[in-house]
Amino acid sequence: MLSALGILIAALGGMMFFPALIDLAYQSTDWHAFLGGGSISIGFGVALFLAMRGQEGEWSIRSSILFVNGSWFVLSAFAALPLYFSSLGISYADAYFESASGFTTTGSTVLSGLDTMAPGLLFWRSLMQWLGGLGIVAIGITILPMLGSGGQKLFFLESSEQSDNPYPRIREFAVKIAFVYMFLTASCAFAYFALGMTFFEAVNHAMTTLSTGGYSTSDGSMAHFDSVGIYFAGSLFMFFGGLPFLYMIRFFSADRGRDPQIGLYLKGVLIAAIGIFFAKQWLSPGPVIEDFAISLFDVISIVTTTGYGAGDYQEWGALFVVIFLILTFFGACSGSTAGGIKQFRFVIAWLIIKNAVAKLIHPNRIVPMRYGTRVVDDEMAASTLSFIFLFFVTFMVFAIVLQLCGLDFVTAMSASATALANVGPGLGEIIGPAGNFSSLPDIAKWLLSIEMILGRLEILSALTILMPAFWRW
Repeated sequence: MLSALGILIAALGGMMFFPALIDLAYQSTDWHAFLGGGSISIGFGVALFLAMRGQEGEWSIRSSILFVNGSWFVLSAFAALPLYFSSLGISYADAYFESASGFTTTGSTVLSGLDTMAPGLLFWRSLMQWLGGLGIVAIGITILPMLGSGGQKLFFLESSEQSDNPYPRIREFAVKIAFVYMFLTASCAFAYFALGMTFFEAVNHAMTTLSTGGYSTSDGSMAHFDSVGIYFAGSLFMFFGGLPFLYMIRFFSADRGRDPQIGLYLKGVLIAAIGIFFAKQWLSPGPVIEDFAISLFDVISIVTTTGYGAGDYQEWGALFVVIFLILTFFGACSGSTAGGIKQFRFVIAWLIIKNAVAKLIHPNRIVPMRYGTRVVDDEMAASTLSFIFLFFVTFMVFAIVLQLCGLDFVTAMSASATALANVGPGLGEIIGPAGNFSSLPDIAKWLLSIEMILGRLEILSALTILMPAFWRW
């Protein structure tokens, strides 16, 4: 486990040289921050690998859980080093918050002045989100043959993918996911470039669009470009990012199957976008095409937990604030880059409710619950309900603790929601779409960093290590 983690740390350090080269090309002095951070990461990673090589046995479910949790917390710590060493002058708490937000594709930030920031720093933020969207462990599976059969345990612990895996080797599955991910990213970058972004802006925004991360190269986020074409392109590729990767891999095959969550995802986005569009036209009418583009963009951005902003919806009125807060919890599809509760679980919850009502009417009738062609067994039903319950309990616990740290009610509640759902901006004047998290106390940033990783790991696998039974060998 530790030797594999060492390789991932060293690989992360090697990636830090790319933004260093970008800063050198743009004659920015921040290249040394990436050189220093990369050297430390490579040195530590190689030393850890050499020290633990050959001393680890077969992967168990316990070691898999520890590896998944450790990889997200530890790699976020090393990814924070260039930010801490840079000319930004931020504390390590801020740097860790930024890197955790990047890797978990949350998109919350403590930074401002993005329009004039060193290009290497902007690229590093985007790269962290792109890697986090693909999944640190999914990347590890493709480059670490030592994981062997343990790779499947790791992938499904980190991912919310619930479909049957059609590939006998999990590494083949991960490689296909990576190919689809890179193809969509390149297509998104081309679209953005054709619609008026510079090449650098297009590449950065493509990485944070497909990862449903939401980091931008401008403080104004997507509103900086003020382009209907870019809003529509962003909406399309964010929507793709919210689809199950397995469905996209099998889309052109005859056996792609039927996934009920996709229909719910599409209907939910369209209904919410059309409803907000008409409400906005009624309360504060503007150009029809532009208003629809912004409404669609903002809805997909929130539902997919991307967190881009085409405008500050808090200025539209209290009704819109409530609607967007509710949308924060939904999430896109299971097996995608999005956070939140996920559409898959809403489908299963609805099936459970329908089945319970049917049994009240016809107590002796036995009708199996089906998700597509798959029978929903007691284990799947219990897992779904447990997650939903734990999600809201975790949300409330962190919200209460954040209030004890000095945050006001709206800031604490929305910060907890946006961290756990991996959305990005919250509500209120401090962390709303027009603000950031820099003014929060350090203890709040550490708590939110933990909550972001809990949300990315779907809570259950992260909370498992807190159970006494986990440590009984």
